[in-house]
Amino acid sequence: MSFVDVLVFLPLIPLIPVVVTWWLPWERWLPKKLPKYVLGPYLFYAAFAAWYFRFGALVVTILVLIGLVVLLSIVIDKPPKS
Repeated sequence: MSFVDVLVFLPLIPLIPVVVTWWLPWERWLPKKLPKYVLGPYLFYAAFAAWYFRFGALVVTILVLIGLVVLLSIVIDKPPKS
């Protein structure tokens, strides 16, 4: 594993507990509590990392599409009233 591999993998470490525990009934709040403006670009980065580590094209495409949906939902949602 090269230094560049480590640099690409390090930002994905916070994603590991979410991926491992997403199916647990008491962890349903995780996707709802994360701000969309953080989750969208993070999913794009995860797609880049999946492409970098040569995951299948299906995994990369799914991550890009989910990230795109999250970012589009930010644009479509009405801003909160202050």
